[in-house]
Amino acid sequence: MKPYLLFLVGLLVFSSCSKEEDLDSIDEMIEGRLQAIIDSKIGRDLDKLVGVSVSIRIDGVERWALVGGESEAQMPISSDMKFGVGSITKTAVAATILKLEEEGLLTLEDNIGNWLTLNSPNVDESITIFQLLAHFTGVKGYFQHPDIWTSVEADLNSPISKEQLVNFIGAPINEPGVTHEYSNSNYLILALIVEAATNKTLGEVMREKFWNPLNLNDIYFGANEQIPAPIAAAWRDGDGDGILEDISSEYRSAYYSVFYGPAGMFSTASDLSMWAYHLYGVNALTAASKLKMQTSYFDYGHATFLGYGLGVRKNAYAGRTMWGHTGGVRGYGSHMFYDPISKVSIAILNNQSRSTNGPTLRHELAEELLTEVFSSI
Repeated sequence: MKPYLLFLVGLLVFSSCSKEEDLDSIDEMIEGRLQAIIDSKIGRDLDKLVGVSVSIRIDGVERWALVGGESEAQMPISSDMKFGVGSITKTAVAATILKLEEEGLLTLEDNIGNWLTLNSPNVDESITIFQLLAHFTGVKGYFQHPDIWTSVEADLNSPISKEQLVNFIGAPINEPGVTHEYSNSNYLILALIVEAATNKTLGEVMREKFWNPLNLNDIYFGANEQIPAPIAAAWRDGDGDGILEDISSEYRSAYYSVFYGPAGMFSTASDLSMWAYHLYGVNALTAASKLKMQTSYFDYGHATFLGYGLGVRKNAYAGRTMWGHTGGVRGYGSHMFYDPISKVSIAILNNQSRSTNGPTLRHELAEELLTEVFSSI
């Protein structure tokens, strides 16, 4: 090879290596600032989070995987730990319904009565699948029943039947189609419709349609699947004395069954941020299905919570409009969002629940982390 060609090849190799080194250096610098934000939120005080796992991707590539705090006492959170994701489960249930519509098994215009006989005086079976997805049913949330946790705690080893969950649905709070009123009962019913349409469990269908094809091997549906270790310990102030207790031992069949369609998934932060990328950014669903999902059918008029689509929240963080969901169940809280402009997806998981401070702290953490990312990329 002639000398000048050797020089050009060498220059290109040096330039490529230099760019990669520069990118690594920038990522490390940003990582330090992101970690400092997380560390500032960690602790056992009422204004802190016990443990956190965060995954941030750009165009599907995980750029930052960060952790802080504890699982069990004296055991640090690790990035391979799975957390309960709460209502982020609704994103997968909605996606499953839309996938079944793509396959011609059902339509969003179908009503409950086309698929189920619930025998409940509190559920109007003319309610459509679309109304369930968008929370336009007026059906009261079953977690509001005064006896539900008494039934769960009476025998933690025995699952609560789906019929009993339906029986926990109280009197309607509105007529179907009047307005958006968020209700976990809607996604309980959607889960039952998925199972009726496929003759499979909800966990089986989600794994078949999404987790296996997308290589998301660390997402599990607790009611239908064994969740392998490690699982982050769950913390909760159950007696209201201001002190968090480790409630991990309570997580048995009754817990997994009661969360079901509205809130039954567990995941690592890494797989959850990848789910957001596939669902909102790539091709987990067709373009037509994504458009249905990512249309806001009700605007909240709130600075952060902008609107709601089909199993998806439209939120504002760091000056960007993002799509995703939040979640909270006993002992866990979560955020998962995607920005279609920068292609940034983020998952934030933490291992505690509080009636007041937990959600606020997670929103603050999401805002601060995303402000740093958007200002740096």
